[in-house]
Amino acid sequence: MSSLIRSILEDKFSAYLAANITDTPVHKGVTDDVRSLPLIIVSASNSKPDKDLGANPLGNYQVKMEIYVYSSADDDTLETHRTRVSKVHGLMSDVAALQNLWNYNGSEGKLYACWIEADEEGMKSRNYGNMITYTAVAVIPPAV
Repeated sequence: MSSLIRSILEDKFSAYLAANITDTPVHKGVTDDVRSLPLIIVSASNSKPDKDLGANPLGNYQVKMEIYVYSSADDDTLETHRTRVSKVHGLMSDVAALQNLWNYNGSEGKLYACWIEADEEGMKSRNYGNMITYTAVAVIPPAV
């Protein structure tokens, strides 16, 4: 079940970012897609039942979301890269917009909350990169 909630969050968040950041390709999780810079990757790397609900978590999960933003130093300035990162921050901080990605009619689950944990920036092999980590709390669709 925890892999299903990760897939749902990757699908929803990557589609949301792709619809709102049209100048940079957005990829989902671990795939064999051919990727070139600049790019954004949305990955749900970890999920676990919400511990506050004890032995009966009722399909509620805390999910570690990692959003990677990569740019080539040969093609973009650091300022351009940081502007991409700022767009991700702005979109992911709009929790109401994220919650509206779910058509909560009893069959699609629901996002309760999402908050930022960290933003790590670095440079390697002439590439700028940020790993922005979020925690999302969501419930899996009851029909599953």
